[in-house]
Amino acid sequence: MYSIRNKLNFTIIASMVLVMSVAAVFLYVRVAGHVEEIFDSALFDKAHSLISLTELDEEGLEFDFAEEGVMLEFHEHAALQYYQLWEEGVELLIKSPSLGDTDLPMLDTRLGQHQFADLALPDGRSGRLIEINFMPRVEIEGDEEDEDYGQEIPQALPVTMVFARERESLDATLFAIGVTVSGVVLAVLLLSGLLIWRLVGSGLSPLSDLARQVGDIDESNLDARLTHKGEQSIEIAPIEDQLNHLLERLQSAFEREKRFSSNVAHELRTPLAELKTLAEVGAMVPEDPEQLAEFFKDAGDISGQMEKIVATLLELARSEAGLLRSDPEDIDLSRYCDEIWQHSINGQGSGKSLVKNMPDDLVISTDREKLGMILSNLFINAVSYSPDNAEIHICAGIRNDNVVLEVKNASIDLKPEDIVHMKDRFWRKQKAHAGNGHSGLGLTLVDALAKIMHLDVNLKLDNQQTFMVTISGIQPSLH
Repeated sequence: MYSIRNKLNFTIIASMVLVMSVAAVFLYVRVAGHVEEIFDSALFDKAHSLISLTELDEEGLEFDFAEEGVMLEFHEHAALQYYQLWEEGVELLIKSPSLGDTDLPMLDTRLGQHQFADLALPDGRSGRLIEINFMPRVEIEGDEEDEDYGQEIPQALPVTMVFARERESLDATLFAIGVTVSGVVLAVLLLSGLLIWRLVGSGLSPLSDLARQVGDIDESNLDARLTHKGEQSIEIAPIEDQLNHLLERLQSAFEREKRFSSNVAHELRTPLAELKTLAEVGAMVPEDPEQLAEFFKDAGDISGQMEKIVATLLELARSEAGLLRSDPEDIDLSRYCDEIWQHSINGQGSGKSLVKNMPDDLVISTDREKLGMILSNLFINAVSYSPDNAEIHICAGIRNDNVVLEVKNASIDLKPEDIVHMKDRFWRKQKAHAGNGHSGLGLTLVDALAKIMHLDVNLKLDNQQTFMVTISGIQPSLH
């Protein structure tokens, strides 16, 4: 098991750490790059200021910046700077007094180009240099009309200059930027983490409340329903609705089971009491063969009634457990209805007759045994709950490529509000037909078998007190 709250907190905070870290690195790289560009630009400007003070005249190369007292940063200074110049990259021309006996490195830069590089300065500090390869500026004095004008000036050769200075100020600035960015990111993450922890907890509080309500429900208070305070969220509303529907179904199932247990006890108590009475009375007249024969006949009828109830209950239990399967075969519907009618009624229909309204050549494909049990229960119910000499109508026809079967009979005392209970186990019209041998399981079994066969059963009572059972979804034979 795991905590949704902890997982959400960890996932969100970890994602924020990743995003903020990437953003911090990107911001630091951009800012640090810009600061380094400014630092290098200052190096470049300083190097070009030195180049501007370099000129070639009749006396050769002159370096005005090297005069004593001009640029103290190359002599004695808290932050010494360094320069060094070579002619054609080979002959040393001049270097700053700050170098002493050491030399600056050369990068082999081409003429007109420049390069930057980091180095360790002679005094041990970290530094940065720029190397520029340039042609010195030629300074010619005199009159341009003189014949020897410019002839005494030596030929200008490429000069390589390396200027270096400490980079501690740059490193300190970059460190300050890094610390600032890291501090801001860390502060944002800490504040966000606290807010996320509280907000996630607040957002999941309806789930905690829902879990608490569910935990308070047991078999003794299935009539309780889940509620919420204030406006409901669209994410939790379906869960609450489905749980409430589940509680309704559980409550209904528990009530059905209670009624079922009570009804089973009632249905079996009566025949058992009759058997006990027969046994006691039979024991009183052991010498009367005719009376004993009558007792045994009654005992057989009662046992048959109990056996029918138990068999029906077993069949229902097997259907609910998914142990029954539909095995379709071709059936001549008209002939099969006649066969089931004769077998079910067995000459005890009180003058009632079956009226068929279906094609004689209609052949269907379905489970023969289960269809027979359905028709038998419908015929027995129709005969038992219809007036004397009534006609039982059975109609069949094809609608939307499926066969629809309908059984109709005149009803004695049914009401529309009774229809919703007629599929319940052991339901019977109270006291009206208590002694007709019916257990109230017929339509329950019909409905269970129809579901196995993927059929729909619909019950209806019209204004003329005609009770109708409609079975749809039967497949016609393709042969």
